[in-house]
Amino acid sequence: MLTPLLVLCMTFSFAQEKTVTGNVTDENGLPLPGVSVVVVGTTTGAQTDFDGNYSITASEGQQLQFSYLGQSTVTIRIGASNVIDVQMQEDAETLEEVVVVGYGSKSRELSTSAVSTVKTEAIEAFVPSTSIDNILQGQAAGVQVTAANGRPGNTAFVQIRGVGSINAQTTPLYVIDGTPIPIDTERDFNPINNLNPADIESLSILKDAATVSKYGSRGANGVVLITTKKGRSGDARINFRSSYGFGERIPDPFDVMNAAQKLELERQYAELGVNAATSLPGANADDAERARLIGLDTNWEEELLRKSVIQSNSLTVSGGNEDITYFLSLGYDKNTGIIDRIKGFERVSARLNTTYNAKDWLTLGANISLSRSTTDLPRDRNNVQNPFRGMYDYNPWDPLFLRDGDGNIQRDSQGDPIYNPTTTGFPIALALQTEPEDRRDFTIIGNLSADVRFSDNFSNRFSVGAVSNRFNRTSRSIAGGVLQGFIGDANFPGTQTDNFNLDFEYNVNNLFTYSDTFNGVHNVSASFLLEYNENIRTDLRATSRGFPSPDIPYQEVAAEPTAAGSEEARRILFSQGLFVDYDYDGKYILSGSVRRDGSSRFGPENKYGYFYSASAAWNIANENFMEGSIFNNLKLRASYGTSGNQNIPDNEFLNLLDFNTYNGLTTAIPVGVGNPEIQWESQAILDIGIEFGLFNNRINGVVDYFKKNSEDLLLASPLSSTVGDELDDIFANVGEVENSGIEVSLNADVIRSENFVWSLGGNVTFLDNEVVSLVNGEDIITGTFGNIILREGAPLNSYYLVRYAGVNPANGEPLYLDADGNVTNEYSDNFQVLLDDKSPIADFEGGFFTNFRYKGFGLRGDFVYRKGNHILNIQRQQGIAIGNINRNQRVEAFNYWKEPGDQNVLPSPRFQNTADQAGTTRFLEPGDFLRLRTLTLDYNFPRELLGDFGISNLRIFATGQNIWTLTNFNGDPEIGLGSAESGEPGDQGFVQGEFNLFSYPQVRSYTFGIEVGF
Repeated sequence: MLTPLLVLCMTFSFAQEKTVTGNVTDENGLPLPGVSVVVVGTTTGAQTDFDGNYSITASEGQQLQFSYLGQSTVTIRIGASNVIDVQMQEDAETLEEVVVVGYGSKSRELSTSAVSTVKTEAIEAFVPSTSIDNILQGQAAGVQVTAANGRPGNTAFVQIRGVGSINAQTTPLYVIDGTPIPIDTERDFNPINNLNPADIESLSILKDAATVSKYGSRGANGVVLITTKKGRSGDARINFRSSYGFGERIPDPFDVMNAAQKLELERQYAELGVNAATSLPGANADDAERARLIGLDTNWEEELLRKSVIQSNSLTVSGGNEDITYFLSLGYDKNTGIIDRIKGFERVSARLNTTYNAKDWLTLGANISLSRSTTDLPRDRNNVQNPFRGMYDYNPWDPLFLRDGDGNIQRDSQGDPIYNPTTTGFPIALALQTEPEDRRDFTIIGNLSADVRFSDNFSNRFSVGAVSNRFNRTSRSIAGGVLQGFIGDANFPGTQTDNFNLDFEYNVNNLFTYSDTFNGVHNVSASFLLEYNENIRTDLRATSRGFPSPDIPYQEVAAEPTAAGSEEARRILFSQGLFVDYDYDGKYILSGSVRRDGSSRFGPENKYGYFYSASAAWNIANENFMEGSIFNNLKLRASYGTSGNQNIPDNEFLNLLDFNTYNGLTTAIPVGVGNPEIQWESQAILDIGIEFGLFNNRINGVVDYFKKNSEDLLLASPLSSTVGDELDDIFANVGEVENSGIEVSLNADVIRSENFVWSLGGNVTFLDNEVVSLVNGEDIITGTFGNIILREGAPLNSYYLVRYAGVNPANGEPLYLDADGNVTNEYSDNFQVLLDDKSPIADFEGGFFTNFRYKGFGLRGDFVYRKGNHILNIQRQQGIAIGNINRNQRVEAFNYWKEPGDQNVLPSPRFQNTADQAGTTRFLEPGDFLRLRTLTLDYNFPRELLGDFGISNLRIFATGQNIWTLTNFNGDPEIGLGSAESGEPGDQGFVQGEFNLFSYPQVRSYTFGIEVGF
């Protein structure tokens, strides 16, 4: 009778759940955050917080398993005590860091590649950010990132290890969870800005031949592998993050005049005989009128701009068991931008990642993300339709609204204030409302995979990835709008143009792998790849005029359609690859790859390209003679290989026709001269690197030397207009360029104690480039305004300008140097010369961070810097041009030559014709800068304060971006896009960062947020 009673009591005792708490530390007694704590045999789990504390519900007699990367797993049976503290020990076998490389992953110890990894901690420091590529800035050596401009939702210019091409696209290949992402800068198509940064687990940047060659023609400009977050076994983990803040234009030194100053400058210019000034009020107004105009003093920046509102919200739910895991996220981001009267950028996103262990030999994976974004598009052009030009150009005595003789605002019949057309005749504040333009993107990115393990040695991975982007853009000029007065028709009030693009790309690959170990030390792996990629693009466009109401924006109600068009384009890439890896006892490592790509962008004779790589590494730290040394890691590696570039427009090898009408009949019109000889642009990449870790990995670093030669460069070469080509150019292989440099990355835990941690790290890339050869050795003049030259032996994209020699102190006349270096008072484009060591490409750049944590408090600052690049400051030239006296001017314009002997002054206004030239060294300025890119202050609440509320973690934070900049440049030095109307990616001669000209400025922002987990 006692025996069953005892059993019953024991069963009852084990069934009683209780809360077990404790603290987890490493072998040095320091707290370990993020340790996984699981009740063995159940799905119940928890994680330790920043202080190493945990709390979990379990029963006496059950077992708790503690696991953490790099530490030996610990299993402890629960006894009577409710407190279990654990000290973990390093596990040399599991300490290896896993890096994502081409078509898979491997331990960093066995990698022969130059791979930079940006992890969750660094990514979260930049959230909220509407674009992933902006997060990369300063985070990885060898990666040059420049924001195109400050427009919300806009992407950045990213280049890896220099400019590898002249006219072909140089954007790296982005791969999200195995799915290649198509990017077409020519058509402003970049799905990357529709990916929620909060979903990212890590970013891996592949830079050398050992990895990029595996991607063949698509890896020519480097590869950015994006790994999104996955679920883990255990109870569902719910995390909510929300932030709110504001942004403002980064102040610049463009100190524009107030009304009194501008009237005075007009008076002075008129006295000096500047014709354009003689009709302005400063030259003609009496004292009363002058006083009235001064009373109207208007700050146009305040009238046209505002503080932007920035919101970001994300909700994630993740969990699973031994068979299936899931990660679900929802995101909402909004940034109104700094232009008043338009809506800005808005994005809604969702993601579901799942992994299912269907059988012991079969694992299935499915990742899918959906996002929809809307963006108002301000006119980024160098004319009166640009609000940023307007805030500098509008005269300060021109108010926002019309005034009567008493200074009162005039109103229309409905009582609304009437906008002042200003002296430009174009009231941009009104045009922002009557000439709306917006785009909508709906993006789906999905991937399905099946991993089959035939045996311990043979496996196969089959995956299908697809990207679909539906793009709509609507441009309107509503009835009675500003533009209607210039280009409209009173009989057909209002116009509208709709563009619809559907981009669909799918990628199918099959990777068969054999791996084995011989004699316990010889490890061999070989993979064979088959990959098929197809891109299908459909474009539709239509224009109509004559709308009954501005409130019905549908062409169905228009009086008359005026234009329509459609087209479809397909691009195919078929590839085969063989990848082989070998290592001897983890000490000596060899890797090789061969890939064959066939592209529909080249003619039948040049369709296929062959790319290969070979690499080797020596893990010196694994040698017996290194035992007891200060090195935990010491590896020497080298690689050499090739890749190709096919990023040019479709069908350039064919003669192209367009169709129109002639005498009522369809007529073919030649629009493009084909080049059947065009072939792959190829790159040969050499890399030699060393990786090291010292003092229990308290200090880690990487140093790489690289040399990248790009041959058979693809360039749109000029043609005679008599040939019949619409663009007067033809794509051809024209020469070779070389990029070489040194990359250095260094990270250290300067202080690591129980309550205080200080980490410091950074990277720098020293870059040198040269044009090695051109066809027949002939120079190529390029750039948006013909101010860039390609010449054998010279740096790539060297400036080609007339040299400014200052002001003649005797009479105030501007002086120049002719082509032979002689001083002259004349100006001629024939005086242009190549400027040594002056180009938009920096000599070196990088970033560094410092991270402090004291108990629950944290402070992290990320800096970026650049040195050696130059920028043609046309925006400054416009602000002091004598011929622009009818617009507002910078206060600097007063500093002109007035009497003999004046030094360091502007030319006299009497010499307007030769003084206003923009393409001279007078306006070429160094673009060096140091910028505090991000500063984040946060606090993690102790777990013991949260347990009673069912909260696992609670964090509050404040983040500032672009909050401080050190530079001598006259304006903001971070320039990618000078003016989209003048030149943008895809345009012939476009060079990023070449000049600035009233594009959307960079923004300084402050956000405050909370993150809570359950």
